[in-house]
Amino acid sequence: MLNQEQQLIANVLNYPVLTQEEGEQPADTSLCFYDVEEQEGWPYVLWNGEWYPVPTMEYMEEMVFDSTCETPDEETVEPDHPSSWLSILGMI
Repeated sequence: MLNQEQQLIANVLNYPVLTQEEGEQPADTSLCFYDVEEQEGWPYVLWNGEWYPVPTMEYMEEMVFDSTCETPDEETVEPDHPSSWLSILGMI
């Protein structure tokens, strides 16, 4: 869920905020630079030799509006870092 400041930014940009149902879905993997495989009904990405579950759309939305992102192994990096989820999934 977007915080109040992020919600204001979304409103200014006319960004359609995700519904709860949309937010619970996995992020799009169609532009992913790595192998993707469905496991237990959820997409996983092979990164650095390990499989990681793809974040939810809500989690990705939060990273888009933040100044930092996480890597699959939960390191905090800049959004355009090659190991950020945004980069791995081809969103940036």
